[in-house]
Amino acid sequence: MNLRIFLFAISSIIASSMYAQQNQGLAYPTTKTRLGLREIQVGTTMMYVDYAMNADTIGQEGTYIDLQRLEVGNGCSKYSSLFLKRSVERTRVVGPNIAIGKKDGKNGTFWNDIQYTDLYFKDGQVTEYVSMPMHNTRNNSWFTEPCPPQQWTLHNDTMTVLEHRCQKATCHWRGRDFVAWFAKDIPIRRGPWKFNGLPGLILKLYDTDRFYTFEAVNLKNSNEPMMLYDFKSMTPNELKTVYDHKYIKSTRERVRKLQRALQVNFWKATAGSTKFPDKPFEQLEKE
Repeated sequence: MNLRIFLFAISSIIASSMYAQQNQGLAYPTTKTRLGLREIQVGTTMMYVDYAMNADTIGQEGTYIDLQRLEVGNGCSKYSSLFLKRSVERTRVVGPNIAIGKKDGKNGTFWNDIQYTDLYFKDGQVTEYVSMPMHNTRNNSWFTEPCPPQQWTLHNDTMTVLEHRCQKATCHWRGRDFVAWFAKDIPIRRGPWKFNGLPGLILKLYDTDRFYTFEAVNLKNSNEPMMLYDFKSMTPNELKTVYDHKYIKSTRERVRKLQRALQVNFWKATAGSTKFPDKPFEQLEKE
């Protein structure tokens, strides 16, 4: 094997490992995502906690895939991406052109199914609003499903997160084994994504294979409006620069199937092209 072939092989292995660790496919976000969407108030935030998703180094945002916020209100909660929110706020429309604000974090030019999903919790149900990448926005979807607590097993192990003493809990949920660390001194039975039901706020969570990791990096009391994009009654803005259809009602099964197809091979899923090979991808919810 000559040196050039050897170096190419090594670089390919490193690149494959990097993408596996980042757990992202090769789909690209649309430049039109959420432009023109109105926001409506759905509650009042009493506390919020920010989670670093798949961080290489806690405290260095450039090493996160995403920075996500859980807003806890009275009888309702919301979970969404702060990186995506910042990107939309930096986006500017100039005539017919859209200057998209660069997304923060590592590998920020790629679409991530968790990052482009907003969750709204109320009355034991969760409504999931999913923004698809690029021209696949015609499949932007929403669905509602029950959100019962996971079946947790408590352990005696402890660790400290954000100066809070946390206890260990484990569960098996939708095809994966998870470890959570929750703070009993914060009496909020929620955590990242759809995890809930422990006797305290979950400040750190990961699956045992470490494909998905979430760790709290900021926690504050609040008294601010809880705002949610009005996905169901979307209207284009005056410049007519956004797609003019509403998010369609769907099911979790249909949405997860499409999300996986887009992450494994975006071009095959959208155009039937086999030019690019499939990429191994691990969905958070395997079942």
